[in-house]
Amino acid sequence: MRTSFGIALLVALFVVTSGAWAGTVPVTVPNNSFESPSCVTAGTSCTPASWTIVGSANQWLPTAGQYNSIPDGSQVAWANTGGVLEQVLTTDLAANTTYVLSVDVGLRNNEVNTFGGIVDLYAGTTLIGTATGATPTFGNWVDWTLTVNSASWGAEVGEPLEIYLSSSTNQTSFDDVTLNATSSVPEPAMFALVGAGLLGLVTRRRFAK
Repeated sequence: MRTSFGIALLVALFVVTSGAWAGTVPVTVPNNSFESPSCVTAGTSCTPASWTIVGSANQWLPTAGQYNSIPDGSQVAWANTGGVLEQVLTTDLAANTTYVLSVDVGLRNNEVNTFGGIVDLYAGTTLIGTATGATPTFGNWVDWTLTVNSASWGAEVGEPLEIYLSSSTNQTSFDDVTLNATSSVPEPAMFALVGAGLLGLVTRRRFAK
């Protein structure tokens, strides 16, 4: 009876905790806060490392008063109407995985036109999700987030992930780009733990006879 109870307990433990054992890991986004290279002189722009620029977009070192604060570091990225900053990651879309993309989106104090920020996540050439959030007030930032599960995009599994930052109307600012992945597949260590526990219970029962 004790052995049967022990086996049931181990199986229940496996079912309940397997997701936790899989864990959440950060996906590397090089130059995620647009600090490389240094633009040196306040008020000037420079081409960001690791990002591809299309149209009117870049990173810059703001002058005092452009923002009330900066989320991370001293430099930020910007995109004017139709401008794009994009980065193809070295990480591919994995099966049975939930991704959370987070980007700080900002509006300069001296910006006067309509806000139109865009934050997209692609797998290869397929758009798999668009981050959303409140419209930032002048000089401030808002954290925009996107949660997407690869189960909805089976055909795209194995395609490289790509982050796309843009603006549909006038200038939008971006900073502190992060991407985390949580797999729903249990780690091998979990199988080993449960297997060892079952083996121990079976062995104990055999010697008890």
